[in-house]
Amino acid sequence: MSLTPEPPPYGTPPPTYAPPPQQGGPNRTVDRTLSWILYVLQVLGSLAMGLISLFAIFLTDSCGTGSSDPMVCDTDYFGSVIIGYWIALVVLIVATPIAMVVATTTKRAVWPWALGGSAMSVIATVVFFVLISR
Repeated sequence: MSLTPEPPPYGTPPPTYAPPPQQGGPNRTVDRTLSWILYVLQVLGSLAMGLISLFAIFLTDSCGTGSSDPMVCDTDYFGSVIIGYWIALVVLIVATPIAMVVATTTKRAVWPWALGGSAMSVIATVVFFVLISR
């Protein structure tokens, strides 16, 4: 009877397989760095737009434009729009880095989350100005 060698422990590949490819590298570093820079720009833009939104009612001259318009000087409406806009910006500021960290830990591209957060901030700003100019 011949002795056979013991098989390797469960889950280890046979020695003839090549090692798995390395994850990461310089592309991941550039991806993460540019994504975090884009996120910082999103935060700064959100802070600036949050401050500008306080004066947006004056920019649209919504009070005194006519008495037939039901939205004229409706402070509840304008207050709700501004608070909703601020909530949207805060949610994007909180959700974007969470998604970026999850993408980093799962070794996926980070830039779509940073770009998506910035794009959603721009969309929220456009919607805000459309609603405030009614």
